Amino acid sequence: MYFRSHILPLLLCTLSVSSLAGQSNEGTSFWLGFMQIFRGTENEKVVMITSKTNTTGTIQVPLQNWSQSFTVQANDVTLITMPEFTQTVGSEFINDNGIYVTSNDPVSVYMHQYFTFRAEASVVLPEDALGREHYTMSFEGGTWEGEAYPSEFLIVGTQENTLVEITLTQNSRQGRPNGSTFSVTLDRGETYQVRAEGQSDLTGSRVTSDKPIAVFSGNAWTQIPSQCGFRDNLIEQMYPVSTLGSEFVTIPNRDVVYDIYRILATEDNTEIEVLSGSSSMYTLDAGEYRQFSNNEPAYIRADKPIMVAQYMIGATCNGVGIGDPAMVLLNSIEQTRDTVTLYNSRLQNIQRNFINIITRTADAPTVVLDGTNLQQSGQVFTEIGFGSGFSFIQVEVNAGAHTIFSEGCGVIATAYGYGEFESYAYSGGASFRDINENPLPEGGCLNDTVFFKLDLPEERYTVTWDIGVIAPVQDFSFWHVFDQLGTFPATAIIYDECLMKADTFRRDLRISLRQALQAPDPVNACVGDQIQLSVEDLAGALYEWKGPNGFFSEDRIVDIIDADTSDSGLYEAVGVISGCATFPAFTNVEVNVLPEPNLGNDTIFCSDDGILFILEPGIFDAYLWQDGSEMSFYEVQEEGVYSVTVTNEFGCTETDEMIVLEQCPTKIFMPNVFTPNGDGRNDVFGVLGSDLVTVHLRIFDRWGSLMFETTNLEEGWNGTSRGKELPTGIYTWMLAFTGYGENGQEISEVRSGDVLLIR
Repeated sequence: MYFRSHILPLLLCTLSVSSLAGQSNEGTSFWLGFMQIFRGTENEKVVMITSKTNTTGTIQVPLQNWSQSFTVQANDVTLITMPEFTQTVGSEFINDNGIYVTSNDPVSVYMHQYFTFRAEASVVLPEDALGREHYTMSFEGGTWEGEAYPSEFLIVGTQENTLVEITLTQNSRQGRPNGSTFSVTLDRGETYQVRAEGQSDLTGSRVTSDKPIAVFSGNAWTQIPSQCGFRDNLIEQMYPVSTLGSEFVTIPNRDVVYDIYRILATEDNTEIEVLSGSSSMYTLDAGEYRQFSNNEPAYIRADKPIMVAQYMIGATCNGVGIGDPAMVLLNSIEQTRDTVTLYNSRLQNIQRNFINIITRTADAPTVVLDGTNLQQSGQVFTEIGFGSGFSFIQVEVNAGAHTIFSEGCGVIATAYGYGEFESYAYSGGASFRDINENPLPEGGCLNDTVFFKLDLPEERYTVTWDIGVIAPVQDFSFWHVFDQLGTFPATAIIYDECLMKADTFRRDLRISLRQALQAPDPVNACVGDQIQLSVEDLAGALYEWKGPNGFFSEDRIVDIIDADTSDSGLYEAVGVISGCATFPAFTNVEVNVLPEPNLGNDTIFCSDDGILFILEPGIFDAYLWQDGSEMSFYEVQEEGVYSVTVTNEFGCTETDEMIVLEQCPTKIFMPNVFTPNGDGRNDVFGVLGSDLVTVHLRIFDRWGSLMFETTNLEEGWNGTSRGKELPTGIYTWMLAFTGYGENGQEISEVRSGDVLLIR
């Protein structure tokens, strides 16, 4: 069982934190993809990279063989324009256009998609902050010139053979109905886009996977709200459920009349309170959301993890007079960071840029923007109120990179901007720790070590473990050996020094006997084979495979596709049942090389020369020719296609094939006398030969006049010209022909000589 509750302390505590560890939007590897927006490919797709230090890296589309190196200077930004094929087009098809960014040092990555009168941006989460459960946030679509533009979401696979399960909240473009659940398998670098039918809104759709994925959501073209005429595309990366918080501070964007907000629940029976000018209470089930408008700061708290999105509205309604719709997912106050490096865009006619900064009220005097202490420079923070303990400030900035630092518990920052007919907004940075994961193990094995560990920054959190059989432990990690079988109720109380609240996690630890796991038989395979390894299916077990070259899998049945000799070696499988690992099971895999038969290149032979033509592929254990012969050689009798499959000492087979054409060298004989007297013997003079391709025969008298001409090999000269018999005498012949040489290549020659005509 797993329970979570809050313990709110009565005493106010402060904490000075110089650096908060854990996952953030900084990293060295990222996955992303671009969705289809208004008017197809008419848009620019830009990846923006910032860093605190000078560094280099590579951006690539692995399945398209496209890559580009980059360099980024400290506290600056590098912009990389992506090729057209990186925009995913269509709905419910697997594509091969996932984008992968790697760097030598930690960087922050953002994406911007824009064109004339439209622009939107998003933060990109690093690979180690990705998760396996997501909900989507979008908005109902808009129309333009009779065409409906839908809400949509995009999934990017980061590992091979990732099973993704999708549950829709609206009908899809390919006819999948509202409420339906379906699966798709993605490999590393593949993408899968789902677009709604018509203008419907896919908000609340659930996406789960057995391996980490990146999920982006938004809209191709929409107006917010529907009565405001200006439209724009929306794009935002969805945060994994494991990183979502339960407390949020919202502040309106600078100079606007109001913003629109959505709150989405990730668990059933989620109780939500919104404190602003007045208090509102909501009870939502998983995937349900509430939308409201607000022009004042608000403090939102829930008893379970929630998502909160903020939407800019169109210029005809926002009171600023410029700007278009935009969407940003807000970060919970549980995910503050001490340092944020972000980028305010100058792309696509953005005229005014802003940064919203949220921090603990007690930490406001320590917040520094681009080296300047905000309060000391005369800037004023405004307290949120409602007992939140947080304050905010809105700063207008120039386009470019900006760095925010706090010596306290950190900040949350949002970058946004207005253009004449466009806008953008994205989270400028936050931590993305798995704050909702229960840190208690499920159990362990009798008389074996059970480890307890909390992966949160020790500078900010404290933890108390109570496993019932020993005194409570206040340490980030410890171990215990259970000497009795059974179920042991355990509790972990995690206290956040910054937010001054505690979360309580409970679980019944099961201590059981270690079981044996049946190993698969040894595998003897050949290069190119598909190898399948499986262990018995133990009830409730999770599995882990390890093997050569860093092989790792969490599937019970694993496939090695297109095996190579490097896949040879010992494979180990372990099953884990309620925290108790089975005895390891081992199996050996041997991938053997293939034989290499060699019949040679396609060739010719001539049966007239009386020489035997023998095919010999090499020395192997067994042979099988195209006609069933099992000899080690084959005697060619006629032209045709000859093939042999050979088997080596490992039982591996390979086939070679040869085309043999019968082709003898051209032979020509020209008589030197003929007697066209009608006796049926030697009455015609012509070309006598074989393996000729073309002929051109001409006969001349002694004065050089042409007497006869033909290009027909079957036609000869009967001693006449223009219907008259020619007298006895010597005549000259000239023959131009094409035929074949000794090597089978076509040749062309011209020959001449004399022939005696006798009457």
